[in-house]
Amino acid sequence: MKKTLLVLLMLVSLNLRGTVIPARSVQMDPQPTETAPIVTVLPNPFQPEEGGTAGSETEHETTAWTVDPSCPMVALTFDDGPHPVYTDQLPDILEENGAAATFFEVGQKLSCAPEAVRRAEKLGCEIGSHSYRHANLGKMDPEALEADLVAADAAFKEVLGAVPTLLRPPYGATSKALKEDSGRSIVTWSVDPQDWKSRDAEQVVAHIQGAGDLDGQVILLHSPYESSVEATRTLVPWLREQGYQLVTVSELITLRFGDTLEPNRLYNYDYFRRPPALPENAGEGQSAA
Repeated sequence: MKKTLLVLLMLVSLNLRGTVIPARSVQMDPQPTETAPIVTVLPNPFQPEEGGTAGSETEHETTAWTVDPSCPMVALTFDDGPHPVYTDQLPDILEENGAAATFFEVGQKLSCAPEAVRRAEKLGCEIGSHSYRHANLGKMDPEALEADLVAADAAFKEVLGAVPTLLRPPYGATSKALKEDSGRSIVTWSVDPQDWKSRDAEQVVAHIQGAGDLDGQVILLHSPYESSVEATRTLVPWLREQGYQLVTVSELITLRFGDTLEPNRLYNYDYFRRPPALPENAGEGQSAA
């Protein structure tokens, strides 16, 4: 009897194991597998790499700076060069202060100081044409105008390997032919301290410092005068302290005005005196370093 009951219990157990009981399907999230965190170690820019020391002879210190379109800008420009003595002093001042400028050079003078012009360009300055022989382009007939521009281009090509796209006509004199057929972007200025006339560095500095808001302005100076170099030596750090970025003319037009440089177009006093408004917080936190 006991054996019979034991057999019956075993059969019931086997039937229960084979029974499929319907149940709700639940999608379980897989358990995450623990892994070691990935840590990216970035080099410390203030710590020399292993095997080298800060300030070693193998390191080449360069001056790098960027232009912030939301901050004030001014463009220093130098006409009538190059000068065999004074032109090469100006890039020194600019480089020391993290600044750039535009040099409008006279074609027939380029052979007087070709290395100074090449150095200015290498340091990030812009080179523009100031005609071939500093004649009044506005009074020339189309044939004479074309001959002057072609001669200037040839001189620049020999020194720099390229021709300038910017042209500043001597005396700021223009004509219909110059504005419509020169194939260049014509640039004049908006602040003129007449350094060529006074030859007085203090007077030049006082004029510019008293000119009001210089944001978006193009300052006219001349490189063949020692007084203008001395004025620049004072003005560049002063402008930086006032929060201005010293940029090239092309940078001023494209980044500050948000415009494009076009051939046969005049960028003059009226143009530069109306820069677009800056953001309300422009210049906050900007250093003159």
